[in-house]
Amino acid sequence: MAPQYPNVPERGSSLSTPVGMLAGVGKARAGQLQQLGVNTLGDLLEYFPRRYQVEKSERPISELVSGQIQFARGEVIAVNYIPYPRKRFEATIQDPTGTLSLTWFNGAYLRDKIHPGQILRVQGKAGLFRNQPQIVQPRWQIIAPDAPLVGDDILRAIYPASTQLSSMQIWKIIEANLPSALDDVQEWFTPELLAQRSLLPRKQAFAVIHQPPTQEDARAARRRLVYDELMLMQLGLLVGKRLRQADVRAPAMRLDRLLDERIRKRFPFQLTEAQTQAVWEIVRDMQCDVPMNRLLQGDVGSGKTVVALYAMLVAIANKQQALLLAPTQILAEQHYLTISQMLAGSGVKIELLTHEAKKKGGELLRERLSRGEVHIAIGTQAILSEDVNLPDVGVVVVDEQHKLGVRQRGILREKGLSPHYLVMTATPIPRTLALSYFADFAITTIAQLPPGRQPIRTQWFRQSEAPLAYARLKNEVAAGRQAYVVVPKVEQGTEGDDPDLKNVQDHLEKLRAGELHGLRLEMLHGQMSSEDKGRTMLAFRDGKIDVLVATTVVEVGVDVPNATVMLIENAGQFGLSQLHQLRGRVGRGPHRSHCLLVGEALTEDAGQRLDALVKTSSGFDIAETDLRLRGPGEFFGVRQHGLPEFKLADIAGELEMLHLTREDAKRLLDADPQLRRPEHAAIRLELLRQFGDALELVQIG
Repeated sequence: MAPQYPNVPERGSSLSTPVGMLAGVGKARAGQLQQLGVNTLGDLLEYFPRRYQVEKSERPISELVSGQIQFARGEVIAVNYIPYPRKRFEATIQDPTGTLSLTWFNGAYLRDKIHPGQILRVQGKAGLFRNQPQIVQPRWQIIAPDAPLVGDDILRAIYPASTQLSSMQIWKIIEANLPSALDDVQEWFTPELLAQRSLLPRKQAFAVIHQPPTQEDARAARRRLVYDELMLMQLGLLVGKRLRQADVRAPAMRLDRLLDERIRKRFPFQLTEAQTQAVWEIVRDMQCDVPMNRLLQGDVGSGKTVVALYAMLVAIANKQQALLLAPTQILAEQHYLTISQMLAGSGVKIELLTHEAKKKGGELLRERLSRGEVHIAIGTQAILSEDVNLPDVGVVVVDEQHKLGVRQRGILREKGLSPHYLVMTATPIPRTLALSYFADFAITTIAQLPPGRQPIRTQWFRQSEAPLAYARLKNEVAAGRQAYVVVPKVEQGTEGDDPDLKNVQDHLEKLRAGELHGLRLEMLHGQMSSEDKGRTMLAFRDGKIDVLVATTVVEVGVDVPNATVMLIENAGQFGLSQLHQLRGRVGRGPHRSHCLLVGEALTEDAGQRLDALVKTSSGFDIAETDLRLRGPGEFFGVRQHGLPEFKLADIAGELEMLHLTREDAKRLLDADPQLRRPEHAAIRLELLRQFGDALELVQIG
């Protein structure tokens, strides 16, 4: 019998204390901490340092070491405020061994605080300026002439800070509240497991990571807490798998040579070797009565839809319905058009079910679905609504699964259905994620592009170079090609919006009057009606539009072989995988294609994303880079998976620990499937608290 898990328990009373009630935290500080995601004492305990710095003990000015963070003291002998060209406040302190120059940029407020004759103790990284010792932006305090020296070196935790809350202020708040937080920390694992894996006790690990005596101690504390994060995830995945598989059976499908030949004749081209291999892997699963849970991954243009259609046709031949879910209406419509063309003249009945379709002829369509008269139903989440009955669904294909919520896909099981489940993604899964988040999926990879796919040249133009990008686009249109221009927004937003972000409506008019004057331009965005979007896409596909100015509605599923330019405005605003998906809309015909990135990289990560896109066309390399930059929580969206977010673990670099925790989690659940033993009570409660009522939905997709 599958284990049953009750509702989520509350966290221990001390760790649930609101941050505004903690020592050293007033109303303003509480708001600043909440902006950092710290709402309770438990959150504060898990607000981990991002690094450590060694702060040397106090020493005479003449003995300061350049490049080290250290303390010094002296009498203020001079002050000066310089308003231009860069505002700064300067002071000079002196002790019997020498003088030390101090500089605070934007330090006008210090004019009323620091005066000659005071004794200052300062701390900061010492350097040399014109052969004189200097500290820039030092911490400082006024002290008595006989105040004792700071006598010991300190290994100081440095925390992610904000403009309102410095790392030192966060450190002081944590120092004041750490003892009470540690009182409520419970051990998750047995002494035997801790000894086997050479792990610190959990309470000690929290104490040490915030106040480590040495760097080695800090590493040991981090290792224990990373183990906990990964172990919790692995337990959640395994429990979810066991809950899902209990007493569940799917329809077993048959496939013989004759059926295989009939299906292949429906395709206007021969399957590649990689597509054929993918088909066999999927069909082997469908021939069993255990529900298939397979991830079909391949780069943009690798032919995943044809492979998925093969699986759907196998289901139809076995008197079952097939369901294809897409994250957006435009992608659902594109799938409907593509599959309808491939199966034209066959007896396969295909229907499109979106919110708009339900409004128009919904009642009749729902009746046909419930009577099993529809063989392939294609739609968005509307297809999962309570009033849609799908009695004989044998296979469900979900496109771009990380864009559909786990709960929406779980509705299928609430309807009493246990179909075979095939997920398609053009965002290849990095190996590290495949071993963790997707450990319950069998993974099929189409690593080969169909013949004729053209390489795409990618270039990055700064905003001042935009005319060069548009000149390239115009040259392609003059040669008879077509182009996309993608912008981040549909229309100009509220007053607080970034005015530099382009929007479809304004940018279309600007291009018509400027860089692309004389060309045939139209716009496409998600707020248009289904009919308008369909007409626009059909006109673009038929060559009646030169340039389509659009939002990311063209990100997936749009296939216009004559389009050879993808120009992306404000490119630094888009995610790396999203940029790669947009790039995949071109290069689909016989002509060389171009992806032109336009805009500034306003952050270091944005620059790395754009550089990565220029350097590689491999979706797998892109995925690994994206994982490294964003982390797994953002890669697919933690909310989509029902998985806890990592605060310490760098899953891209924790491969050995991933293997270790999966092995340990399996052994633990084999011995205690419901985690009912007293020694597992704390980890059981934490598992329920973190996963909550999403536990049984974990890895539905």
